[in-house]
Amino acid sequence: MKISIRMFLFAMAFGLLLSCVYWFDTREPAGTIFLGFMGMGFIWVTSYLIGTRKTTRYDGDDEKAPAELAGEHVAVVSTESPWPIILALATAAFLIGTVLHPMLGLFAVLGFFVILWQLVREST
Repeated sequence: MKISIRMFLFAMAFGLLLSCVYWFDTREPAGTIFLGFMGMGFIWVTSYLIGTRKTTRYDGDDEKAPAELAGEHVAVVSTESPWPIILALATAAFLIGTVLHPMLGLFAVLGFFVILWQLVREST
Protein backbone atom coordinates (compact mmCIF):
# COMPACT_ATOMS: atom_id res chain seq x y z
CA MET A 1 0.00 0.00 0.00
CA LYS A 2 2.82 2.37 0.75
CA ILE A 3 4.24 1.88 -2.72
CA SER A 4 0.93 2.70 -4.41
CA ILE A 5 0.49 5.86 -2.34
CA ARG A 6 4.02 6.96 -3.17
CA MET A 7 3.52 6.18 -6.86
CA PHE A 8 0.29 8.20 -7.10
CA LEU A 9 1.82 11.09 -5.12
CA PHE A 10 4.66 11.29 -7.64
CA ALA A 11 2.19 11.08 -10.54
CA MET A 12 0.09 13.84 -8.95
CA ALA A 13 3.13 16.07 -8.47
CA PHE A 14 4.23 15.39 -12.05
CA GLY A 15 0.81 16.31 -13.45
CA LEU A 16 0.54 19.53 -11.46
CA LEU A 17 4.14 20.54 -12.14
CA LEU A 18 3.74 19.81 -15.84
CA SER A 19 0.53 21.85 -15.85
CA CYS A 20 2.33 24.85 -14.33
CA VAL A 21 5.29 24.57 -16.70
CA TYR A 22 2.93 24.25 -19.67
CA TRP A 23 1.02 27.35 -18.59
CA PHE A 24 4.13 29.49 -18.16
CA ASP A 25 5.53 28.26 -21.47
CA THR A 26 2.45 28.55 -23.71
CA ARG A 27 -0.27 30.47 -21.80
CA GLU A 28 -2.75 28.09 -23.43
CA PRO A 29 -5.70 27.29 -21.13
CA ALA A 30 -7.02 24.05 -22.69
CA GLY A 31 -3.80 22.04 -22.34
CA THR A 32 -3.18 23.51 -18.90
CA ILE A 33 -6.64 22.47 -17.75
CA PHE A 34 -6.23 18.92 -19.07
CA LEU A 35 -2.83 18.52 -17.42
CA GLY A 36 -4.28 19.99 -14.23
CA PHE A 37 -7.15 17.46 -14.38
CA MET A 38 -4.56 14.70 -14.62
CA GLY A 39 -2.91 15.93 -11.43
CA MET A 40 -6.25 16.45 -9.69
CA GLY A 41 -7.33 12.91 -10.58
CA PHE A 42 -4.25 11.55 -8.87
CA ILE A 43 -5.06 13.72 -5.83
CA TRP A 44 -8.42 11.94 -5.61
CA VAL A 45 -6.86 8.48 -5.95
CA THR A 46 -4.15 9.26 -3.40
CA SER A 47 -6.62 10.65 -0.85
CA TYR A 48 -8.79 7.55 -1.31
CA LEU A 49 -5.82 5.25 -0.72
CA ILE A 50 -4.73 7.21 2.34
CA GLY A 51 -8.29 7.20 3.72
CA THR A 52 -8.72 3.44 3.34
CA ARG A 53 -5.23 2.21 4.18
CA LYS A 54 -6.04 1.19 7.77
CA THR A 55 -9.18 -0.77 6.91
CA THR A 56 -8.16 -2.30 3.60
CA ARG A 57 -5.72 -5.08 2.98
CA TYR A 58 -4.40 -5.62 -0.53
CA ASP A 59 -2.83 -8.76 -1.91
CA GLY A 60 0.12 -6.75 -3.17
CA ASP A 61 1.00 -5.74 0.39
CA ASP A 62 2.29 -9.21 1.16
CA GLU A 63 5.79 -9.76 -0.10
CA LYS A 64 5.70 -13.08 -1.90
CA ALA A 65 8.25 -14.86 -3.98
CA PRO A 66 7.32 -15.18 -7.67
CA ALA A 67 7.04 -18.97 -7.25
CA GLU A 68 4.27 -18.44 -4.65
CA LEU A 69 2.27 -16.29 -7.08
CA ALA A 70 1.90 -18.95 -9.77
CA GLY A 71 -1.71 -19.88 -10.47
CA GLU A 72 -3.09 -17.09 -8.28
CA HIS A 73 -6.55 -15.64 -9.03
CA VAL A 74 -5.96 -12.10 -10.26
CA ALA A 75 -9.34 -10.49 -10.99
CA VAL A 76 -12.89 -10.94 -12.19
CA VAL A 77 -13.17 -9.48 -15.67
CA SER A 78 -16.53 -9.42 -17.45
CA THR A 79 -16.21 -9.98 -21.17
CA GLU A 80 -19.95 -9.54 -21.80
CA SER A 81 -20.27 -5.99 -20.46
CA PRO A 82 -20.68 -3.26 -23.11
CA TRP A 83 -20.04 -0.43 -20.64
CA PRO A 84 -16.22 -0.21 -20.87
CA ILE A 85 -16.46 0.30 -24.64
CA ILE A 86 -19.23 2.86 -24.21
CA LEU A 87 -17.09 4.62 -21.58
CA ALA A 88 -14.23 4.81 -24.10
CA LEU A 89 -16.60 6.31 -26.68
CA ALA A 90 -17.87 8.86 -24.15
CA THR A 91 -14.26 9.79 -23.36
CA ALA A 92 -13.55 10.28 -27.05
CA ALA A 93 -16.73 12.36 -27.38
CA PHE A 94 -15.63 14.51 -24.45
CA LEU A 95 -12.18 15.11 -25.93
CA ILE A 96 -13.59 15.86 -29.38
CA GLY A 97 -16.31 18.01 -27.84
CA THR A 98 -13.76 20.25 -26.13
CA VAL A 99 -12.27 20.98 -29.55
CA LEU A 100 -15.32 21.10 -31.82
CA HIS A 101 -18.32 22.07 -29.73
CA PRO A 102 -18.80 22.40 -25.96
CA MET A 103 -22.30 20.89 -26.13
CA LEU A 104 -20.84 17.54 -27.20
CA GLY A 105 -18.47 17.71 -24.23
CA LEU A 106 -21.39 18.45 -21.91
CA PHE A 107 -23.38 15.49 -23.21
CA ALA A 108 -20.30 13.29 -22.78
CA VAL A 109 -19.91 14.38 -19.15
CA LEU A 110 -23.55 13.55 -18.51
CA GLY A 111 -22.96 10.22 -20.25
CA PHE A 112 -20.01 9.56 -17.91
CA PHE A 113 -22.32 9.65 -14.91
CA VAL A 114 -24.83 7.27 -16.51
CA ILE A 115 -22.09 4.88 -17.64
CA LEU A 116 -20.34 4.85 -14.27
CA TRP A 117 -23.69 4.25 -12.57
CA GLN A 118 -24.31 1.28 -14.88
CA LEU A 119 -20.80 -0.09 -14.25
CA VAL A 120 -21.32 0.06 -10.48
CA ARG A 121 -24.81 -1.43 -10.75
CA GLU A 122 -23.49 -4.26 -12.90
CA SER A 123 -20.56 -5.05 -10.62
CA THR A 124 -22.68 -5.60 -7.50
